[in-house]
Amino acid sequence: MRGAGRVYRQRGSEIWWLDYGVHGVRHRESSGLTSKKEAQQLLRQRIGDRETGKIIGHPDRVVLAQYVKDENGTDKLVGGLRALVERQYVLDGRKSIERVHEAFQHLEEFFGPEVRAMQITRSRLDSYAQHRLAAGRARATVNNELAQLRRGFRLAIEAGLLGSMPVFKLPKVHNARCGFLDGEHDFPALMVELAADLRPLIHFLYLTGWRRDEARLLRWTNVDFEGEVLTITETKSGEPRVFPFGTAPELKQLLEAQWGARDGLYVFHRHGSPIGVGALRSGWKRATKRAGLDGKLVHDLRRTAARDMRRAGLAESDIMELAGWETREMFKRYAIKDEKALAAAVAKRFTPAPAATA
Repeated sequence: MRGAGRVYRQRGSEIWWLDYGVHGVRHRESSGLTSKKEAQQLLRQRIGDRETGKIIGHPDRVVLAQYVKDENGTDKLVGGLRALVERQYVLDGRKSIERVHEAFQHLEEFFGPEVRAMQITRSRLDSYAQHRLAAGRARATVNNELAQLRRGFRLAIEAGLLGSMPVFKLPKVHNARCGFLDGEHDFPALMVELAADLRPLIHFLYLTGWRRDEARLLRWTNVDFEGEVLTITETKSGEPRVFPFGTAPELKQLLEAQWGARDGLYVFHRHGSPIGVGALRSGWKRATKRAGLDGKLVHDLRRTAARDMRRAGLAESDIMELAGWETREMFKRYAIKDEKALAAAVAKRFTPAPAATA
């Protein structure tokens, strides 16, 4: 290596590697590029980033996920992009870390946990998206998985561990779901088929439009019977939210019944513990199949509640505040329309005007 370093290719590879020294320390890393000119430009950038302290680590050593065996022989996450994301979720106080676990589980299955970050190129990201879509995963699910990986790259760059990241092209979500449950036929049929300890939770979701885990992890400390209001602080947006129930007889009766059957900290429970996500999913799937509602999702209850609130005359801003939509754009993605109101509007358009009297 002479002067300002060099670029070179390994035998059988089209990718150019960088080889340079800064402050007496030698660094070798893949450029991820097949153009020698672009690799030479990146080499000059890397040297500058090292000299100014923008990069302090070894990009060639950063992996997707690094594990060690603990005293019980169990794999323990200690590093890599995944560790950066999970650590930041804890620092931010976010509660959706289960989705992070699920996303990186699929990423590790495809790439391998020990794959170097610099080997995850745009082409390989596209291959991952194609693989997941071919497996029947929804585009929104694939987007979430890639978004978690992108967050890992960004955190690594902020920490000075990486100097660049691949371009992420997320699969376009063509349309939002528009599933609803009819209150006269669908919902009663579903309730009959649900397990007894799932019915109160599903009923609550149907009435309030809350997110699954907001209801599933609801504690009695969040229920004020004297003030007749529900209050939660651990929301997706991080903003506290209230839901008055004193003027909602059906919801009030549901909460009072749960209080009478309370067992521990949680409003909705199974033997004193919150109902697990897996138990809820499997119970829902069995019930919807027996009720002839195949394809309906628990999340459709959220859309149904919002539609019913609109039919009852609530303003969009009130619905958003009660159920936790942050922006009108997100609210609109649910394609919530009041078909009865639209039908009345159409009727007005085509109803003949009354004849004028002499």
